[in-house]
Amino acid sequence: AKSKVRLPQNAYANGGNLQEAPMQRAFFALKDFASLIDSFKVKKTLCVATSALRDAPNKSFFISKIRNELGINIKIIDGTKEAYLGAMACLNLLPKLTDAMTIDIGGGSTEFAHIDNNAISNQISLELGTVRLKELFFDKNDIDGAKDYIDTELSKLRITSAKTLVGIGGTFRAISSAIMDKEAYPIQKLHGYEPDVHIFEKLLTKILNAKESELYHLGIKEERFDVIKPGALILLRVLKKLKTNKLLTSGVGIREGVFLSDLLR
Repeated sequence: AKSKVRLPQNAYANGGNLQEAPMQRAFFALKDFASLIDSFKVKKTLCVATSALRDAPNKSFFISKIRNELGINIKIIDGTKEAYLGAMACLNLLPKLTDAMTIDIGGGSTEFAHIDNNAISNQISLELGTVRLKELFFDKNDIDGAKDYIDTELSKLRITSAKTLVGIGGTFRAISSAIMDKEAYPIQKLHGYEPDVHIFEKLLTKILNAKESELYHLGIKEERFDVIKPGALILLRVLKKLKTNKLLTSGVGIREGVFLSDLLR
């Protein structure tokens, strides 16, 4: 079961503080999950939170509310751990990866990790997220400011080239899905799909230059209209920096990494 609650919505324009409506959405989603947990008589529950809660000055209020009213204990993981978990899922659940960089673009942060010879290294979390960029730059029509901000964050990457870029987050999957639909790809399965780098870059550029009314015709779903442009800009700047020649779409990420790390110890 899955639910998109967009917890950091309007937070970055308010000092990182979680806002009432997104917290309510998250509460009701977790309440539904709690019902599922009870119905299956689950003995162990793993619940992790990422950048939205990491950044929030008022996170203790939300965590306490969930624990007291739903009986779910939320564990906040740091960015390095988040990057590791996403890479762990890819390492175990995709074909063998060599000289590959994982990228997971979220609402508040973007995580990278390097995979080579069954080893994960150079995990890093950058303050690059679609909701963060939307509220700090795109809502003010400051695209040049967004580019400078992204490039400054990307300068923190220790690895500046990789043969394969493995996309974990929703932005990467949305772009891959749009290309699959346009090319009438015969298998409706995103996991393991390899979009052409040049076609991918062209679509990113079209998305950045498109009016909101044109995004649908580019294959973007309406639920992503307000955050797809920040995500597209992040991906364009990453591709420019890494000079990768192969793309791979992952249908797995942090959730699977959390499960595997607990299962495999």
